[in-house]
Amino acid sequence: MRILIVEDEALSAMLLERQLKSAGHETLKPVATGEDAVRVACAEKPAMVLMDIRLAGEMDGIEAARQILSRVSCKLVFTSGYQENDIYERAMALKPSGYILKPIFLDALLEYLS
Repeated sequence: MRILIVEDEALSAMLLERQLKSAGHETLKPVATGEDAVRVACAEKPAMVLMDIRLAGEMDGIEAARQILSRVSCKLVFTSGYQENDIYERAMALKPSGYILKPIFLDALLEYLS
């Protein structure tokens, strides 16, 4: 599966990329902003977008996901270090494939990678 990692913490992005590759998945170069996520997803058409909710830049992950889903057919899994109800409800309104709290472990991702 071709996966786009959207994560503004470089170490987290690198670890996710390494885990996914070791599990046999292809990853696109991780991006750190919502704007870059939309641009790359539209150009590369990944099978899945692993989207952090709080990102660098003007656009948060929920808005970036909304724009991506309106243009690209793909699975979307949100990742977040926050459990605030309003953020969760905003994210779930997009009907993502999943919502994973950080820290992210490969086992938690496996159910979405099939």
